[in-house]
Amino acid sequence: MKTRRALLLFPLLLSVPALSGRFSPPPEAPSPTPAAATPTASPLGATFTPRTVMVGDPAVNYANVEFTADGQYMVWFELTDRQGNGIVWHCGVDPHTGDLIPADGKGFRAFESTIYGRANPGLDADGAYYVGADRAGILLFVRPTGPTSGEIRPLPTPPDALRRAIYPTVLPGQAGGYVFWIRDETAPGATNPRNHWVELQYIALDAPEQIHIVERQSRPPGFGFAPLDAGFARWMKGKPALTYGFQAEDGTLQVRMLDLTLPNPLPQAVTDDPGDKVDPYGWFWNGQEILIPGIDAQARLHVYTRVPGEPRFTLAETIVPPASGLSQPALAQSAEPILFGGQAYVAYQINQAGRNFWDVTFGKPGEIWLATLLQSPPQQWLLTDSLTAKAEPEPFVGATRVWVFYNVAEGSNALDALWHLYRAETPLRQDGP
Repeated sequence: MKTRRALLLFPLLLSVPALSGRFSPPPEAPSPTPAAATPTASPLGATFTPRTVMVGDPAVNYANVEFTADGQYMVWFELTDRQGNGIVWHCGVDPHTGDLIPADGKGFRAFESTIYGRANPGLDADGAYYVGADRAGILLFVRPTGPTSGEIRPLPTPPDALRRAIYPTVLPGQAGGYVFWIRDETAPGATNPRNHWVELQYIALDAPEQIHIVERQSRPPGFGFAPLDAGFARWMKGKPALTYGFQAEDGTLQVRMLDLTLPNPLPQAVTDDPGDKVDPYGWFWNGQEILIPGIDAQARLHVYTRVPGEPRFTLAETIVPPASGLSQPALAQSAEPILFGGQAYVAYQINQAGRNFWDVTFGKPGEIWLATLLQSPPQQWLLTDSLTAKAEPEPFVGATRVWVFYNVAEGSNALDALWHLYRAETPLRQDGP
C-alpha cells in the first residue's frame, strides 16, 4: 500500500483520491477490452511475456501481504469474519522458486488481531521482525526464528485500541528502530464520521513507554480522509525519516518529513510543486533520498530526489504506463522500489477509473507494471495477463530473480470478497529465461 487499507478490508487508506471529495479519478469510462500480452524487451536482452499464477490456499483470505526486507519471510493478515477480525501469520519464501513455506502461508500463527492492528515488518541489525496490535490494543513485537516459529513479546507502550496503520522502520545494520501509527479520535477507521481528527504518533523501540506526537490533523466532514491518510504516512526505507501528507495553503496535498537523524527533528515541508501527492513511498539509496507518489489520482507517478539537507525534493522522472489495456487508467499507487543487480526499479498498480477510491482500487479492472527507476533509457513492462481487479503489488527479491505478488478480489465488496494471492514473473532475473 500499497492499498491494503482502511475501513473495509485494508484499514490504512494508503492511496486515497480525496481529502474531502475535492479531487478524484477521472469520470468512469466503459469497461476496457483486455489487451493481448505482448512480449517486450527485458533488461537482459531477452523478451518478456506476462506470466502469473495463484499461490496459497484458494479458500483463504490473504490480506496485507508484506515481505521482510531481508527476503526471508512473508507477513500477512488472514481476515476471518465480516467484523474485520483475523490472524497475523508469517511464513518462509523459497528464494529460488518464490514458493511459500509452507504452501498455504500458515507457518507461524503470531496473534489474533483486526484489520486496524494487523502487523507490518521491520528490519534492524538482528534481522527481520514485525509489529502489530492484538484486539485489546496491546502492541506486540515478533521476531521470526524460522518459517514456522517466532518469538513474541508485548511492548510496554500503553494499550490503545484506536491505533491503526502500525509500521516499523527498515534500518539494516542498525540497532533499534521506531514504530509509527495513526490514532483515531473516538472510533476505528480513517473515514469514520465520528472522528473529527486523526493523529500521527510514534515510539522508539529502545524507549517504547514514551509516545511521541508528530501532528494532529482535522478530518473532513462525511467520509473524507485527512491529508496524512491520503498522502499516507510512511518510514523512508533505509532511514528513520517519516513522510506524510498535509494540505498546503494553496489547497494541494503536499509532503512533510520528520527526519529523526537530525539533532532537533521537526516536521518540514519537502514538496511544494503542483499536483496532489498520493501514497508517497520514500527510499534512502545511493546517498540520496527518493520519494515516489502518485499524482492527482491519475495513472502517473512522480519520482523526486534530493541530497539530505536540501530544503525540497526536485522532480527527477515521471512514470506513466506506456500502453495500458485500460480505456481510462487512473490512480497510480503502491509504488514499491526494488533493488536488483545494482539497478533500481519500481512496481506499481493502476486501475480503471470509477466512482471513488473503493470502486477504483478494489472493484475495477487493473494492471501491475514494473518500471526502471532513474535509469537511461527508461523501460516498462506489464506484469499481469488479465484485467481482473488487482491490488497490493508486493515485490519479492529472490536469489536470482524478482517476483511481484498481488491480490485479486473475487466478490461484490471487500468484506464479502475472497482475496486470492497471485505471483507474477518479472524480467528481472539472472538465471536465463
